[in-house]
Amino acid sequence: MLETIRAYGAEQLDAAGETERIRRDHARTLLELLRAAGPWLLRAEQLRRLPALTAEQPDLLVAVRWAVGAEETGTALELLAAASSYLWIRGAADTLAPQARALLDTVGDTPPDGLSEEYAICVLLATAGRTGSAGPDERGVWRRCRGAAGVALAEVWSGGRTGRYPAALLLWMLHNAAGEGDAPGAFALVAAQRDSGEPWARAVARYVIGFGALGDGNPAEAEEAFRTALAEFRALGDRWGAALVLDALAGVAAARGDRRTAVALTDEALGFAEQLGALEDCADLLVNRGDQWADTDPAAARADYVRAAELARRAGGTGALAAALRGLGDIALAERDRGTAQDLYTQALEQLGPHWVKGLGNRVRALAGLGRVAEAHGDHAEARARYRQAAQTAGSAVPTAEALPEALRLLGLPGPLVEPLVAAVSRW
Repeated sequence: MLETIRAYGAEQLDAAGETERIRRDHARTLLELLRAAGPWLLRAEQLRRLPALTAEQPDLLVAVRWAVGAEETGTALELLAAASSYLWIRGAADTLAPQARALLDTVGDTPPDGLSEEYAICVLLATAGRTGSAGPDERGVWRRCRGAAGVALAEVWSGGRTGRYPAALLLWMLHNAAGEGDAPGAFALVAAQRDSGEPWARAVARYVIGFGALGDGNPAEAEEAFRTALAEFRALGDRWGAALVLDALAGVAAARGDRRTAVALTDEALGFAEQLGALEDCADLLVNRGDQWADTDPAAARADYVRAAELARRAGGTGALAAALRGLGDIALAERDRGTAQDLYTQALEQLGPHWVKGLGNRVRALAGLGRVAEAHGDHAEARARYRQAAQTAGSAVPTAEALPEALRLLGLPGPLVEPLVAAVSRW
């Protein structure tokens, strides 16, 4: 019945010549709603604001499709940018990736005047597809538009200026830190926000600076930066930022062997992610907790990996699903079920995309797992090749070979695997 009424209404609008005006008014009304809610999504009020935006998500898709199809490029860019924080928190950025790519086909590689930040966000959303191995469209957009997007974002967030969408800084860093990107440039831009007048940008700068310290092999300095970031996110009441930092602190604790603290921090982060309805983040955190249990309680680890896979499938998150499959592969390998382990590691690699640094550790661990399977089968040439791939992947994220062992531990690799990977990287 509702479809019939909707179709009748559309016919009447067409007959009156009012369709385009109504669609334009609808898009502008939705834009006003998103802009009004946007700043509160990174504050304590986020739990009250998120459900209202969830109810508007189908209308958002309709409005963006219309704006892109009608070549209302300004409206389309503004809608995507205004919705971006919501989409990233909820792990739903991929739902508008096809529209973002189509929009960039129209806009080209030069941001429209006055829409620099919106253009950069469109590029980030355009490369947020669910396909594990990015297709040619996604890779082409990133290669074609990354440079212009970086310049555009820097225009808004440099020289004491602040943009409207600070969450874009975090996503810019994450996209550039893996695959084909300018990691040093992105790090410099985000780290420079430590003195920003925008408090969320200051907090995310501390978070990113912590990872820089980890890359330099200084976990104590990293932990201090993470704790500063956590305090700042807590002061804002932002559960999303707090969950990200708690997860990082858990990784530092796990790397020094403090499993009890790592699990407690992960549990706190998981609680925040559950409050936000961030299914993909929940799945990631469950995998991390499973990794912390894997040595001492494989049954608990398996339960976390299985639940993570279920949540990832519900969310459509291929990165989180890949992490869960890699964890289940580790369990299968520990149980000497090498065939299952090989299948799971291979499936995990197929799900991992190139523009997301969170997938780096799981790519390294899946490749190392395939190396262990080959070694167990006596195929030493294949084992060396897989270890070399894993080492090269990990090495792309650290500035020096000396920092590689600590980086591998922080990526969660079991101690016995670190030495062969370090040896492999020395033979590049």
